[in-house]
Amino acid sequence: MRTARQRPTGMRHGALRRAPHSNRLAAVDAYVGCGLSASTQRGYASDLAHFKAWGGTVPCSASTVARYVADFAGSLKVSTLLRHLAAIARAHVVGGFESPTGAPLVRATLRGIRRVHGTAQKQAKPITVAMLRKLVRPVPTYSALRNLRDRALILVGFAGGFRRSELAALSTGSVTFTRRGAVLHLRAGKTDPNGVGRHIAVPFGALPLCPVRALKEWIKATRHLDTCPTQGGAQTCPLFRRIDRYGHPGGGLCDAAVGWILTQRMQAVGLCTQGFSAHSLRAGLVTSAARAGVPTWAIQRQTGHKSEHMVRRYIRGLGLFEQNALKSVL
Repeated sequence: MRTARQRPTGMRHGALRRAPHSNRLAAVDAYVGCGLSASTQRGYASDLAHFKAWGGTVPCSASTVARYVADFAGSLKVSTLLRHLAAIARAHVVGGFESPTGAPLVRATLRGIRRVHGTAQKQAKPITVAMLRKLVRPVPTYSALRNLRDRALILVGFAGGFRRSELAALSTGSVTFTRRGAVLHLRAGKTDPNGVGRHIAVPFGALPLCPVRALKEWIKATRHLDTCPTQGGAQTCPLFRRIDRYGHPGGGLCDAAVGWILTQRMQAVGLCTQGFSAHSLRAGLVTSAARAGVPTWAIQRQTGHKSEHMVRRYIRGLGLFEQNALKSVL
Protein backbone atom coordinates (compact mmCIF):
# COMPACT_ATOMS: atom_id res chain seq x y z
CA MET A 1 0.00 0.00 0.00
CA ARG A 2 1.37 3.40 -1.04
CA THR A 3 1.80 6.14 1.52
CA ALA A 4 0.95 9.76 1.00
CA ARG A 5 4.65 10.46 0.62
CA GLN A 6 5.09 7.89 -2.13
CA ARG A 7 2.25 9.13 -4.33
CA PRO A 8 3.86 12.43 -5.43
CA THR A 9 7.09 10.59 -6.17
CA GLY A 10 5.18 8.22 -8.44
CA MET A 11 3.52 11.15 -10.13
CA ARG A 12 6.86 12.78 -10.74
CA HIS A 13 8.22 9.59 -12.24
CA GLY A 14 5.14 9.38 -14.45
CA ALA A 15 5.74 12.89 -15.67
CA LEU A 16 9.33 12.01 -16.39
CA ARG A 17 8.24 8.96 -18.31
CA ARG A 18 5.89 11.07 -20.42
CA ALA A 19 8.51 13.73 -21.19
CA PRO A 20 10.79 11.56 -23.33
CA HIS A 21 7.76 10.43 -25.36
CA SER A 22 6.80 14.04 -25.97
CA ASN A 23 10.38 14.83 -26.95
CA ARG A 24 10.41 11.91 -29.35
CA LEU A 25 7.23 13.19 -31.02
CA ALA A 26 8.80 16.63 -31.35
CA ALA A 27 11.88 15.04 -32.88
CA VAL A 28 9.71 13.14 -35.36
CA ASP A 29 7.98 16.38 -36.38
CA ALA A 30 11.36 18.09 -36.77
CA TYR A 31 12.78 15.35 -38.96
CA VAL A 32 9.62 15.22 -41.08
CA GLY A 33 10.00 18.94 -41.66
CA CYS A 34 13.65 18.51 -42.64
CA GLY A 35 12.68 15.95 -45.26
CA LEU A 36 11.82 18.76 -47.68
CA SER A 37 13.61 21.95 -48.65
CA ALA A 38 12.24 25.25 -47.36
CA SER A 39 11.04 26.24 -50.83
CA THR A 40 9.22 22.92 -51.30
CA GLN A 41 7.57 23.29 -47.90
CA ARG A 42 6.36 26.76 -48.85
CA GLY A 43 5.04 25.45 -52.15
CA TYR A 44 3.20 22.56 -50.51
CA ALA A 45 1.69 24.91 -47.92
CA SER A 46 0.42 27.19 -50.69
CA ASP A 47 -1.00 24.28 -52.70
CA LEU A 48 -2.70 22.81 -49.64
CA ALA A 49 -4.20 26.21 -48.82
CA HIS A 50 -5.62 26.32 -52.36
CA PHE A 51 -7.22 22.91 -51.83
CA LYS A 52 -8.73 23.93 -48.49
CA ALA A 53 -10.01 27.24 -49.89
CA TRP A 54 -11.86 25.20 -52.51
CA GLY A 55 -13.50 23.22 -49.70
CA GLY A 56 -11.15 20.29 -49.26
CA THR A 57 -10.21 18.81 -45.93
CA VAL A 58 -7.57 16.47 -44.56
CA PRO A 59 -8.46 13.65 -44.47
CA CYS A 60 -10.73 13.43 -47.49
CA SER A 61 -12.05 10.86 -49.93
CA ALA A 62 -10.84 9.99 -53.42
CA SER A 63 -14.06 11.41 -54.90
CA THR A 64 -13.30 14.78 -53.27
CA VAL A 65 -9.82 14.86 -54.79
CA ALA A 66 -11.21 13.82 -58.19
CA ARG A 67 -13.77 16.63 -58.10
CA TYR A 68 -11.03 19.08 -57.09
CA VAL A 69 -8.74 18.31 -60.04
CA ALA A 70 -11.74 18.24 -62.41
CA ASP A 71 -12.83 21.71 -61.27
CA PHE A 72 -9.42 23.21 -62.06
CA ALA A 73 -8.58 21.13 -65.14
CA GLY A 74 -9.22 24.01 -67.51
CA SER A 75 -7.42 26.70 -65.49
CA LEU A 76 -4.38 24.90 -64.05
CA LYS A 77 -1.73 22.97 -65.97
CA VAL A 78 -1.48 19.24 -65.43
CA SER A 79 1.95 19.70 -63.86
CA THR A 80 0.44 22.17 -61.38
CA LEU A 81 -2.39 19.78 -60.53
CA LEU A 82 0.16 17.02 -59.90
CA ARG A 83 2.06 19.30 -57.55
CA HIS A 84 -1.17 20.06 -55.68
CA LEU A 85 -1.85 16.33 -55.39
CA ALA A 86 1.62 15.83 -53.96
CA ALA A 87 0.86 18.44 -51.29
CA ILE A 88 -2.45 16.76 -50.46
CA ALA A 89 -0.78 13.35 -50.29
CA ARG A 90 1.94 14.60 -47.95
CA ALA A 91 -0.60 16.27 -45.67
CA HIS A 92 -2.39 12.92 -45.33
CA VAL A 93 0.79 10.96 -44.66
CA VAL A 94 2.06 13.43 -42.07
CA GLY A 95 -1.34 13.37 -40.39
CA GLY A 96 -1.30 9.58 -40.22
CA PHE A 97 -3.99 9.07 -42.86
CA GLU A 98 -4.00 7.03 -46.04
CA SER A 99 -3.60 9.25 -49.08
CA PRO A 100 -6.51 9.21 -51.56
CA THR A 101 -4.48 10.74 -54.38
CA GLY A 102 -3.40 7.39 -55.79
CA ALA A 103 -6.90 5.92 -55.92
CA PRO A 104 -8.11 4.54 -59.29
CA LEU A 105 -10.78 7.26 -59.54
CA VAL A 106 -8.19 10.04 -59.21
CA ARG A 107 -5.81 8.41 -61.70
CA ALA A 108 -8.64 7.93 -64.21
CA THR A 109 -9.66 11.58 -63.84
CA LEU A 110 -6.09 12.69 -64.49
CA ARG A 111 -5.86 10.51 -67.60
CA GLY A 112 -8.97 12.18 -68.96
CA ILE A 113 -7.61 15.64 -68.17
CA ARG A 114 -4.39 14.84 -70.00
CA ARG A 115 -6.28 13.68 -73.10
CA VAL A 116 -8.56 16.71 -73.17
CA HIS A 117 -6.18 19.48 -72.11
CA GLY A 118 -2.78 18.01 -73.02
CA THR A 119 0.39 17.90 -70.97
CA ALA A 120 2.64 20.36 -72.81
CA GLN A 121 4.70 22.45 -70.41
CA LYS A 122 5.83 26.00 -71.00
CA GLN A 123 9.59 25.92 -71.39
CA ALA A 124 12.01 28.77 -71.00
CA LYS A 125 13.83 29.83 -74.15
CA PRO A 126 17.59 29.16 -74.07
CA ILE A 127 20.15 31.92 -73.75
CA THR A 128 22.58 31.70 -76.68
CA VAL A 129 26.29 32.52 -76.80
CA ALA A 130 25.48 35.51 -79.04
CA MET A 131 23.10 36.78 -76.37
CA LEU A 132 25.76 36.30 -73.69
CA ARG A 133 28.10 38.61 -75.61
CA LYS A 134 25.51 41.37 -75.36
CA LEU A 135 24.60 40.64 -71.75
CA VAL A 136 28.17 40.96 -70.43
CA ARG A 137 28.71 44.43 -71.90
CA PRO A 138 28.70 47.16 -69.21
CA VAL A 139 25.40 48.99 -68.95
CA PRO A 140 26.14 52.74 -68.61
CA THR A 141 23.26 53.36 -66.20
CA TYR A 142 24.40 50.58 -63.83
CA SER A 143 27.04 51.00 -61.14
CA ALA A 144 30.42 49.37 -61.74
CA LEU A 145 29.72 46.87 -58.96
CA ARG A 146 26.35 45.91 -60.40
CA ASN A 147 27.90 45.34 -63.82
CA LEU A 148 30.53 43.08 -62.24
CA ARG A 149 27.93 41.13 -60.28
CA ASP A 150 25.57 40.67 -63.21
CA ARG A 151 28.39 39.57 -65.52
CA ALA A 152 29.68 36.99 -63.04
CA LEU A 153 26.20 35.74 -62.15
CA ILE A 154 25.11 35.25 -65.76
CA LEU A 155 28.34 33.66 -66.97
CA VAL A 156 28.65 31.31 -63.99
CA GLY A 157 24.95 30.44 -64.22
CA PHE A 158 25.38 29.54 -67.88
CA ALA A 159 28.72 27.74 -67.49
CA GLY A 160 27.51 25.52 -64.66
CA GLY A 161 24.00 25.00 -65.97
CA PHE A 162 22.79 26.09 -62.54
CA ARG A 163 19.23 26.39 -61.34
CA ARG A 164 18.35 29.76 -59.84
CA SER A 165 18.12 28.24 -56.34
CA GLU A 166 21.61 26.80 -56.72
CA LEU A 167 23.06 30.16 -57.73
CA ALA A 168 21.40 31.85 -54.77
CA ALA A 169 22.70 29.17 -52.38
CA LEU A 170 26.38 29.51 -53.36
CA SER A 171 28.69 31.05 -50.77
CA THR A 172 32.23 32.39 -51.05
CA GLY A 173 33.36 29.18 -49.38
CA SER A 174 31.81 27.20 -52.24
CA VAL A 175 34.49 28.38 -54.69
CA THR A 176 37.98 26.97 -55.19
CA PHE A 177 40.21 28.40 -57.89
CA THR A 178 42.71 26.15 -59.66
CA ARG A 179 45.12 26.63 -62.55
CA ARG A 180 42.47 25.19 -64.89
CA GLY A 181 39.51 27.24 -63.68
CA ALA A 182 37.13 27.18 -60.73
CA VAL A 183 35.43 24.37 -58.85
CA LEU A 184 32.08 25.20 -57.25
CA HIS A 185 30.67 23.00 -54.53
CA LEU A 186 26.90 22.60 -54.25
CA ARG A 187 25.86 21.33 -50.83
CA ALA A 188 22.32 20.42 -51.86
CA GLY A 189 19.92 20.86 -54.74
CA LYS A 190 16.55 19.98 -56.20
CA THR A 191 17.67 16.45 -57.09
CA ASP A 192 19.89 16.14 -53.99
CA PRO A 193 17.52 16.56 -51.03
CA ASN A 194 19.86 14.64 -48.69
CA GLY A 195 22.66 17.14 -49.18
CA VAL A 196 25.25 14.75 -50.60
CA GLY A 197 26.56 17.63 -52.70
CA ARG A 198 28.50 17.70 -55.94
CA HIS A 199 31.37 19.61 -57.52
CA ILE A 200 31.04 21.51 -60.79
CA ALA A 201 34.14 22.39 -62.79
CA VAL A 202 34.03 25.73 -64.60
CA PRO A 203 37.06 26.04 -66.92
CA PHE A 204 38.63 29.23 -68.21
CA GLY A 205 37.05 30.59 -71.38
CA ALA A 206 37.87 33.16 -74.00
CA LEU A 207 37.28 36.80 -73.13
CA PRO A 208 34.86 38.47 -72.74
CA LEU A 209 32.87 35.33 -71.86
CA CYS A 210 35.27 33.79 -69.33
CA PRO A 211 33.20 32.88 -66.24
CA VAL A 212 36.29 32.30 -64.08
CA ARG A 213 37.80 35.74 -64.64
CA ALA A 214 34.38 37.36 -64.17
CA LEU A 215 33.95 35.54 -60.86
CA LYS A 216 37.43 36.51 -59.68
CA GLU A 217 36.80 40.17 -60.48
CA TRP A 218 33.47 40.13 -58.62
CA ILE A 219 34.96 38.50 -55.52
CA LYS A 220 37.92 40.89 -55.53
CA ALA A 221 35.64 43.92 -55.86
CA THR A 222 33.45 42.97 -52.90
CA ARG A 223 36.09 41.57 -50.56
CA HIS A 224 37.25 44.93 -49.21
CA LEU A 225 33.96 46.88 -49.23
CA ASP A 226 32.46 45.76 -45.93
CA THR A 227 32.05 42.80 -43.64
CA CYS A 228 29.73 40.02 -44.68
CA PRO A 229 26.15 40.76 -43.53
CA THR A 230 25.73 37.15 -42.41
CA GLN A 231 27.11 35.43 -39.34
CA GLY A 232 29.62 32.64 -39.54
CA GLY A 233 32.52 34.33 -41.31
CA ALA A 234 33.60 34.75 -44.89
CA GLN A 235 33.07 31.08 -45.74
CA THR A 236 29.30 31.48 -45.32
CA CYS A 237 28.98 34.86 -47.02
CA PRO A 238 26.65 34.67 -50.05
CA LEU A 239 28.62 34.58 -53.28
CA PHE A 240 26.13 36.74 -55.17
CA ARG A 241 24.64 39.64 -53.23
CA ARG A 242 22.06 42.36 -53.57
CA ILE A 243 23.24 45.81 -54.63
CA ASP A 244 21.26 48.89 -53.71
CA ARG A 245 20.71 51.92 -55.93
CA TYR A 246 23.80 53.57 -54.47
CA GLY A 247 26.00 50.68 -55.52
CA HIS A 248 26.43 49.21 -52.05
CA PRO A 249 26.36 45.40 -51.55
CA GLY A 250 23.81 43.84 -49.21
CA GLY A 251 22.70 40.36 -48.27
CA GLY A 252 22.34 37.30 -50.44
CA LEU A 253 19.98 36.95 -53.38
CA CYS A 254 16.71 35.05 -53.21
CA ASP A 255 15.79 32.57 -55.96
CA ALA A 256 13.46 34.97 -57.75
CA ALA A 257 16.09 37.73 -57.84
CA VAL A 258 18.22 35.72 -60.28
CA GLY A 259 15.50 35.81 -62.93
CA TRP A 260 14.80 39.48 -62.22
CA ILE A 261 18.48 40.38 -62.70
CA LEU A 262 18.61 38.50 -66.00
CA THR A 263 15.45 40.06 -67.47
CA GLN A 264 16.41 43.55 -66.30
CA ARG A 265 19.76 43.24 -68.00
CA MET A 266 18.19 41.84 -71.16
CA GLN A 267 15.96 44.90 -71.34
CA ALA A 268 18.92 47.19 -70.69
CA VAL A 269 20.90 45.79 -73.65
CA GLY A 270 17.90 45.71 -75.99
CA LEU A 271 17.03 42.00 -75.94
CA CYS A 272 13.44 40.74 -75.95
CA THR A 273 12.57 39.11 -72.61
CA GLN A 274 9.43 37.24 -73.67
CA GLY A 275 9.78 33.54 -72.92
CA PHE A 276 13.02 33.94 -70.97
CA SER A 277 13.60 33.29 -67.26
CA ALA A 278 16.42 32.31 -64.93
CA HIS A 279 16.04 28.77 -66.28
CA SER A 280 17.13 30.09 -69.69
CA LEU A 281 20.75 29.98 -68.51
CA ARG A 282 20.49 26.26 -67.74
CA ALA A 283 18.62 25.55 -70.97
CA GLY A 284 21.17 27.64 -72.87
CA LEU A 285 24.12 25.58 -71.71
CA VAL A 286 22.42 22.26 -72.51
CA THR A 287 21.30 23.42 -75.96
CA SER A 288 24.66 24.97 -76.85
CA ALA A 289 26.56 21.91 -75.62
CA ALA A 290 24.32 19.55 -77.60
CA ARG A 291 24.78 21.68 -80.72
CA ALA A 292 28.55 21.48 -80.22
CA GLY A 293 28.40 17.68 -80.02
CA VAL A 294 29.12 17.33 -76.29
CA PRO A 295 28.08 13.83 -75.14
CA THR A 296 25.00 13.57 -72.95
CA TRP A 297 26.91 12.09 -70.01
CA ALA A 298 29.18 15.15 -69.92
CA ILE A 299 26.18 17.48 -69.96
CA GLN A 300 24.62 15.50 -67.11
CA ARG A 301 27.81 15.77 -65.06
CA GLN A 302 27.75 19.55 -65.44
CA THR A 303 24.04 20.14 -64.81
CA GLY A 304 23.31 17.35 -62.34
CA HIS A 305 20.46 15.90 -64.39
CA LYS A 306 19.63 12.39 -63.25
CA SER A 307 18.55 11.02 -66.63
CA GLU A 308 19.23 11.45 -70.34
CA HIS A 309 15.50 11.99 -70.82
CA MET A 310 15.62 15.18 -68.76
CA VAL A 311 18.66 16.41 -70.67
CA ARG A 312 16.84 15.90 -73.98
CA ARG A 313 13.93 17.99 -72.69
CA TYR A 314 16.35 20.90 -72.25
CA ILE A 315 17.69 20.76 -75.80
CA ARG A 316 15.65 23.44 -77.56
CA GLY A 317 15.76 24.99 -80.99
CA LEU A 318 18.11 22.39 -82.45
CA GLY A 319 17.44 21.91 -86.18
CA LEU A 320 16.66 18.46 -87.56
CA PHE A 321 19.94 18.40 -89.49
CA GLU A 322 22.09 19.56 -86.55
CA GLN A 323 23.96 16.69 -84.89
CA ASN A 324 22.07 14.30 -87.15
CA ALA A 325 22.86 10.63 -86.45
CA LEU A 326 23.70 9.95 -90.11
CA LYS A 327 26.06 12.89 -90.53
CA SER A 328 29.12 11.10 -89.14
CA VAL A 329 28.27 7.78 -90.78
CA LEU A 330 28.20 8.55 -94.51
